[in-house]
Amino acid sequence: MENTNNQTIKFLPIWVWVIVLLQIVLVLFFSVGTAMNPGNFIPEVTELNYITQLYITRNVTVALGIIIALLIKSHKALLLILTIRLLTDISDVITVYALNVEVIKSSVPMVIVLLIIPALLAILHLWKRIR
Repeated sequence: MENTNNQTIKFLPIWVWVIVLLQIVLVLFFSVGTAMNPGNFIPEVTELNYITQLYITRNVTVALGIIIALLIKSHKALLLILTIRLLTDISDVITVYALNVEVIKSSVPMVIVLLIIPALLAILHLWKRIR
């Protein structure tokens, strides 16, 4: 049992585990919440529609990718999926401002602080570790 814990700790430092788990929990929380009541998470959306379902599917797929990368204990897979997640979040932020989506602009700082910056730090760590 102790050997298993040692391998888990050696796979990722605790701070990267926190970032990865934050990514999973936040993304799944917002995805499930949006599926259950879209209007509470996406202003001016009153019911689940195709675009909202695409948003949910994209986020759940990336969360599952992170979980799989953790299960197989692959730094490369985790680097790849976190990079995809980071690019997706950056794209979302750019799109909010490019399309001037006022109702979502207030959530941008939260996305930057809780998702983008931590993912970038984890990606930099994984990149150094792989190289």
